[in-house]
Amino acid sequence: MQRISLTLMLAAFLSLPGGSMARQKRSIAEVDFAGLKKAVAAQKGRVVFVNFWATWCAPCVAEFPDIVRMYQKYHAKGLEVIAVSFDENAPAAIPFLDKQKADFINVLKSPKQDDDVFMKGFDQAWEGALPASWLFDQSGKRVYFRMGKFDPVALDKQIANLLSGPAK
Repeated sequence: MQRISLTLMLAAFLSLPGGSMARQKRSIAEVDFAGLKKAVAAQKGRVVFVNFWATWCAPCVAEFPDIVRMYQKYHAKGLEVIAVSFDENAPAAIPFLDKQKADFINVLKSPKQDDDVFMKGFDQAWEGALPASWLFDQSGKRVYFRMGKFDPVALDKQIANLLSGPAK
């Protein structure tokens, strides 16, 4: 897989009509923890939900439709979603993402970076369980972290509260 910079991938994604890949052939850029942290920081002013998942992870697959619904409900109001696949390669994840209509930012954890280095580099509190989810407020402050499946009702309320309040 040809490596492209996450910044270029984000710019290309956001330049599509409606920010959607619906009619485009999907590709997934590889990202290391530093690139992912930069991608989250680049969304300052927006609420950002980051989810780590894999197609071989049953709880990940089970919660993914909730992520798609959350994105569809709140994206226009200021939510960005970044889904990070822990699959071995993009061809494993792409058919699943297409089926789910996951038109948000999707990246693949770089297989060149050790899993432990990636996990601890992104967040020292993360012990490596999948799925894992983070929510960052408009200032980039982490306001939610969950290892394992998230509660979609509680998370929806938290996102709605963040989006209805003043940007921090």
